[in-house]
Amino acid sequence: MITFKFSRRPAQGSAGGFDLGDIDIIGQISSATSTEKHPDQGMMIFPSVALLLDQLRPAISAGKGVVNFCGVDSSFQARFTVAKGKVSVSGSPGEIGVAPIPEFVDTLISAADEFIETELAGIPGTDPARDDLLAAVADFRELSRKGPRTSHRNR
Repeated sequence: MITFKFSRRPAQGSAGGFDLGDIDIIGQISSATSTEKHPDQGMMIFPSVALLLDQLRPAISAGKGVVNFCGVDSSFQARFTVAKGKVSVSGSPGEIGVAPIPEFVDTLISAADEFIETELAGIPGTDPARDDLLAAVADFRELSRKGPRTSHRNR
């Protein structure tokens, strides 16, 4: 199993779509985090979560592909490899874990939903980062309904 945690850093004043935050990825082998790194690997968390979902969606939908994610305005990186019905994740210092695609999708949606529930209320309704995140989560959620393609034929 691979789990995610998205968090907004405290004490930034009024909440905004470009606030700094962190990502934690925990797997059965190791973990990767952007917290307490030198140099700082904090990122603009709202656009970063949206970017992660948007980058992963095509590879998961196709059932194959490699995504090299880098947090927005950050040096935090993770590599996601989708193949043979599974997603493997690696980062610094190496392999993090592997999960079946349906489990990975559900876990990532749950983490995004929890982040939205705890942090999005403070972001003004007119903030474009808010709309981008909500759209990315809605689009990614469709994967849990459809599942990955099982054939590479054109439809």
